Amino acid sequence: MNDPYSWQVPQLEQLRHHLLKQDLAHAYLIDDPAGEGSQGFVRALASTILCEQTQLGGCSSCSSCQLQSAGSHSDLLWVMPEDSKQIKIEQIRSVIEWSHQTPQQGRAKVLVLDPADRMNVYATNSLLKLLEEPAPNTYLFLISTSPARLLPTIRSRCQRLNLSTPTDEEGLRWLRETRPDADPELLQDVYAITGYKPISAQALFDSEQVAQRLAMVAALTEWLKGYCGPIETAKKLAAKEMPSLPYELLYRAAASAQRQQVLPQANRRGVFQALIDELAGRWSTKALSRLAEACGKARSLSGASNNLNAELSLEHFLMTQKEPV
Repeated sequence: MNDPYSWQVPQLEQLRHHLLKQDLAHAYLIDDPAGEGSQGFVRALASTILCEQTQLGGCSSCSSCQLQSAGSHSDLLWVMPEDSKQIKIEQIRSVIEWSHQTPQQGRAKVLVLDPADRMNVYATNSLLKLLEEPAPNTYLFLISTSPARLLPTIRSRCQRLNLSTPTDEEGLRWLRETRPDADPELLQDVYAITGYKPISAQALFDSEQVAQRLAMVAALTEWLKGYCGPIETAKKLAAKEMPSLPYELLYRAAASAQRQQVLPQANRRGVFQALIDELAGRWSTKALSRLAEACGKARSLSGASNNLNAELSLEHFLMTQKEPV
């Protein structure tokens, strides 16, 4: 019913084993810094817990699975931020009241906070009561891309769960299966642009922004080769909607170039690989580290202020980058 990604199956099977042994922890902190598949993982786990057959991902045929498929399962509560982009204390109070009610399907209850780090301080303090005095047969999952933002008292009362990630080859194979008609070289490009994250690559395909990303990558390569100056390059790269994107792309390319200098990658082609090759071939490891650090700082600044002129900031950034040594 809720099929997990192939690379998540072993981890889910292990949790299912704990469930069958009745020693599944009552609260888990799902650590997913890349934002890759945490919701699907938790949905598959919730379906397993609530399924009358305890089948991985749900059996699709029992009444509990059918209710969940219809989005009307009373024993599954998924709490997300309201209009203020915060999870408020009123929501947590409702959650606590819900948790102490008897499961209507007679098995268990599953509560998901997504993302948990969006709780305001009042909601966080209220949640502590539920973590300190958990309701019977109630499982709590806190999804977070930034667990450090949660209070230590919250983190210490949850079992940390670091999500499994696919190898580059596994992710690319999955992407090929989901996009069988895509050009192989384009597929490799999109996969590399997203930092070898298959779910993000799939989302990029769906967003119809692939051409824009490839154009940015090509502009960065022309700048590195000296074919295009900082001012002209900045005009090509400036994106009002996502001012941090050029720095993110260059950061990923620099990181990949560092890895390539240590472990050369064979049979990789495409626009993004050309950018990586240019960096790996002409820039030293130390220079690439400095470039990646500069990209990280520029990315943070561009995301922290709406008053920065994206094009002028890019011009300054490109002009201040030293020739590789």
